[in-house]
Amino acid sequence: MRHECAPYGAVSRALFSLDGFRRGARDGVPLAVSIFAYGVGFGLVAAQAGFGVGKAVATSAAIYSGSAQLAAVNLLQTGEATLWALFATILVINARYLLFGAALQPWLWSAGPLRAYGSLLLLGDANWLLTMRRIREGEADRAYLAGTGAPITLGWLAGTALGAGAVSVLPRPEALGFDLMLACFAAGMVTAMVKVRADLLPVAVGAGTALLMAHLFGPAPAIIAAGLAGAAVAALVHR
Repeated sequence: MRHECAPYGAVSRALFSLDGFRRGARDGVPLAVSIFAYGVGFGLVAAQAGFGVGKAVATSAAIYSGSAQLAAVNLLQTGEATLWALFATILVINARYLLFGAALQPWLWSAGPLRAYGSLLLLGDANWLLTMRRIREGEADRAYLAGTGAPITLGWLAGTALGAGAVSVLPRPEALGFDLMLACFAAGMVTAMVKVRADLLPVAVGAGTALLMAHLFGPAPAIIAAGLAGAAVAALVHR
């Protein structure tokens, strides 16, 4: 699409329609089911850490990242959490969204800043991957991203509320397998993104770095080191 290269004129011509939003929402519903279950898991963990329903849902809405929220709650449970420690933990774990946004920028920005930033408020791992796949297939309606995010957001918040509110009747997250959901989802993302054999090298380097750093220094440094190592190898492989 030639007009996407124009920094000013493209804004008014980029497609952002209700139909695109509806198609995105339709495709996002199956993902929302699994995100709902993940939200229940976080709600249970949050309630066990002393969060009420309102506080748990507010946390899910404000941070909107299951991995960062679980890490923050675990940090709070140690009794040694400071504001700066919580901020650094959330920032490090969510640093991947800088790359997500950069990948979407050439396609999404042509819809205009207001629509682009509004859509990014609903950005998560699942609908980023889904939207990137649709972009490769020729998706032109920028409202598709917001559409995929809407049911996922509702599922996440509703699951959090249910888990936090029903903590007295639901079993522990580990008994339901919710502690494995993040790892399984990450593995699913890798499977979907790997296209050629060379794509496996950054994955292997990142995984190996994570295991080594986690053993030596703990999970937080492992996340940073694995991300940097995998990204560096990917840049060399795909330059």
